[in-house]
Amino acid sequence: ATIVYPPVDTVFFHPADVTPGSHFLIVSALVPYKRIELAMAACARVGAPLRIVGDGPDRRRLEAHAGPNVTLLGRLSDEAVRDEYRRALAVVLPGEEDFGIVPGEAHACGRPVVALARGGALETVVDGENGVLFEAPEAGALAAALDRVARIRFDPARISAGAQRFAREQHVEALRRVIGDTLEAPAGTRW
Repeated sequence: ATIVYPPVDTVFFHPADVTPGSHFLIVSALVPYKRIELAMAACARVGAPLRIVGDGPDRRRLEAHAGPNVTLLGRLSDEAVRDEYRRALAVVLPGEEDFGIVPGEAHACGRPVVALARGGALETVVDGENGVLFEAPEAGALAAALDRVARIRFDPARISAGAQRFAREQHVEALRRVIGDTLEAPAGTRW
């Protein structure tokens, strides 16, 4: 099977000359399968601030369980989201995604991603190079990954360069190849 990755706007999302903070960031719809409470518990364990961008039906429940280290920011403009990416120590993806655009946007901004080692994160996060993967959806496993990502010196320019494989131009070219191959195949060819 040919895989055509969704596009990431690597023109808009790009690094800036800012010093990242000591906080972690989630950019997500606030729904249960995203496992945001897992990140809240892990950040509490390591004593790290967590900023959460997004809104959704789970917001009230998350607010009720949020400790003093958690800030729920709600919906933000694209420019504000880009700034949040750039200023985060790392972006956290505690749930399983089919692909997930957030890791691509974070990487385009030069920031590492801490992600559950399942689903689409395995297509975007290379452990030790542009982020850290954790194996089990448990607060202890994620807390260990947060500790680890904080100790690694990542190269923002290298992370951003790696995100270019998901650029819009790459997406368009891949679609053209797949469509061209399909149109050139003899009639009756089964894929």
